[in-house]
Parts: sequence; C-alpha cells; structure tokens
Amino acid sequence: MSKPKFADLFDKQVGPDAERVLVTLLRNLGPWRKSIVLVGGLAPAYLVRRREPDVPAHAGTGDLDVVVDLKILTETDAYWKLEENLEDMGFKRLQNSDGRPVNWRWTITLEGGRVLILEFLADHPDPGGDKVLSLPTEGKVSAVHIPYASMVFDLHDQIEVTAELIGGGGRATETIAYANIVSFTCLKAFAFDHRAERKDAHDLVYCLEHIEGSVDAAIPKFVEALNGVHRDTILKALALLRSRFAPNVDEGHLFDGPVAVALFELGDADADRDARLLRQRGANAVIERLLAGLVGAMEAAG
Repeated sequence: MSKPKFADLFDKQVGPDAERVLVTLLRNLGPWRKSIVLVGGLAPAYLVRRREPDVPAHAGTGDLDVVVDLKILTETDAYWKLEENLEDMGFKRLQNSDGRPVNWRWTITLEGGRVLILEFLADHPDPGGDKVLSLPTEGKVSAVHIPYASMVFDLHDQIEVTAELIGGGGRATETIAYANIVSFTCLKAFAFDHRAERKDAHDLVYCLEHIEGSVDAAIPKFVEALNGVHRDTILKALALLRSRFAPNVDEGHLFDGPVAVALFELGDADADRDARLLRQRGANAVIERLLAGLVGAMEAAG
C-alpha cells in the first residue's frame, strides 16, 4: 500500500492517535514490550522535539511501524499471548488486495472512524530467507523482512511518553524505544532507494534538518556508529544518500531525492515551481553538509 504523494493529504490527527496506540500496545504486552523498537513515520515526533513555530510541522504518519527483536521474543514467556492481546485491544488483521488476511499488518479503528495500521517488521538472519517471518507465538502473527532493520537494536534512543489508552482505560506512561538519527536515516535511505516514495525522502531530510543542533549534531553520532558493528551498513546507506540526494555533479538538486522532498511538501502545481526549486536546493544542501562533515570528521580522526 503506497503512501499519499503529498503532505497535505495526511490527517494530522493520526500522529497523536499513533502515539496513543503505541502506548496502549506497550502497556498490554508485558515483558514482550522489550522486544520492539519504533521506526517509520512516528519516529520523527521523538527525533525532533521542537514544534511549530520553531520548526515546520512534520507531515505526520498513517501507520505505526515497529521492529521486532526475534531473539528477545523467543526468550520471553509472554509471547504466546500476542495474537490474543492484539485482538483484545481491538486490532484486526489487514486484508490484502485479494481479500486474504495479512498476519504482519493489523488495523484498529479509532474515535471518529480514523483507521491506523500497525506493521510488524523484522530483519531475517538469512538475507535470502523468506520475506515474511512467523513470530514464535501461538496463533498467526508474523513480521515482514526489512533488510538491516536489526541495526535499531544497537542504535536507538528512548523516551517516556504519557498518553490516554485506547478504549478508555485511563492514562499510562511507557518507555518508547525509537530509531536514533543514524539508524533512522539509514533505513529511510534504503526505503527511498527501494520504493521511491516521497514520504521517505521527506522524513529523512526533515529529521536531519530539525533535530536539536541540526545536521551538525548528527555528524558525531554517525562517526561514533561508523566505529561500531554496523559500519558496512551505514556506508551503504551513505552511498545511497550520495547517489539519490547529493551526487558529485553540478545541479545535484535536480536528482530524485531533493525533487521528491519538494514535491511531497509543496505539491506539483506549476505556480509553485520556483518554491520547489528552492526547497530542492535546501534538501540537497542538508545531505551535502552531512556527507562533507563526515568526511572531515573521519579525516580528522585519522
């Protein structure tokens, strides 16, 4: 299912709804909550803590994506009740275009009729393995294979969030683990290269632009991560950023990454062409600054 092509097509209420659903999910999963890390469209709400008018509004999200740590899950006695817990919370399996239920995508209908999608993701230990992995749980719950997604288990931050539980259960405070700026940027780079969705380009550039300290604050985090076990994965992602957003040629702002950002945020009307070109240059400059800063930092480190 592709995402809307323009930012103004996203329902801004879905983001707060997604947070409520995530807190409700964590509250009801017991020890199993330790096995998931948030990625995708809700993560920018935590990566970028400032709000309007200090920074432009993020487009929001229409779904809730969590990466499952299969190792922790298999060691947790609570895993057997996952399907039952999901159904008790009001989730139903999403059906594909053929009308068949999909075990890794679940939906819940909220107040006002808004529908939110929950997706379980996992990184298959065998790169050539099945695209969908059955979770070690009684019943039918699975996760779709996302290459390199397991990097979030080493590269994530945490935040305590208080929200109203779905179903009128009162308020609860839960600790949300979410992809940090390094793993989020890398996974979005892989996603944009794979499926060319404008929303991925927007998420990626928006977070680098508007995290506290802007892109300069991200550079030391990348340098630290490049000295760790995910070095090769990060280098692959940086190469994709170079080719899609900031190629070493004149007019790099005309490549598909910056164009996707501008189209998503500003639309495709002819009257907005000059504004789009300006935004394309800005998006290109953000990635250029990141890549140049990393080169400089790595050279300085020897």
